Amino acid sequence: MPQTTVSIRVEDSVKRDAETLFANLGLTMSSAVNVFFRQAIMEEALPFQVKFKRKHITLQERLAGFDDNYEFHEWDTGAPVGSETIMNFTNGIRARRLGVR
Repeated sequence: MPQTTVSIRVEDSVKRDAETLFANLGLTMSSAVNVFFRQAIMEEALPFQVKFKRKHITLQERLAGFDDNYEFHEWDTGAPVGSETIMNFTNGIRARRLGVR
């Protein structure tokens, strides 16, 4: 299968610590990133739970924190996206993960 190169930016210390960890696991940086990508694709989500140390707040509460001048935009077209569109998208992902159609 053809391969491509992916370039990312991380802090030097993060790269060093990750390389040490992966080496101890018998992996290269490239193989570890491939494992991450493949697992994310299989789960159709991040392969781990992202947690915040502060109290849980909903997406709507987070969106309410943006001032009126802030706009979300489609990544491909640059078209403005409202908070309702974001909530519908998020709810659709949640429903798909729960098997609801």
